[in-house]
Amino acid sequence: MSVFDRPTSKELLEAVIDFIDAEIKSDSYPANKKFKFQIVLNVLNVVKREVETGEEINKKFSELGSNLIGENEFTIEKLSQKIRDKEFDHEDKDLVDFLYNLTEEKIKIDNPKYK
Repeated sequence: MSVFDRPTSKELLEAVIDFIDAEIKSDSYPANKKFKFQIVLNVLNVVKREVETGEEINKKFSELGSNLIGENEFTIEKLSQKIRDKEFDHEDKDLVDFLYNLTEEKIKIDNPKYK
């Protein structure tokens, strides 16, 4: 449930993305302007993917991270400090699996074509 009216954040992003995509495909802009619009379009698509799945990913990895570090509240900073303090062996399977899976999820947001 949301207390916000429509259009939603996702719908607004989609409208802007569709507009810019149509502009890029038109003949009304020189190549250098189209390139700049393509950069903006790529950024908006990253934001859209994060809006769509970011909350779910945060929840999942907060829970997994809490179990991994043995604390109720997980942060990347806490995990990083524990690694620096050598509380984790860099070859620890649970740590490696956690970081690998987190990286995969981040890549799906940042550049889904990369994988």
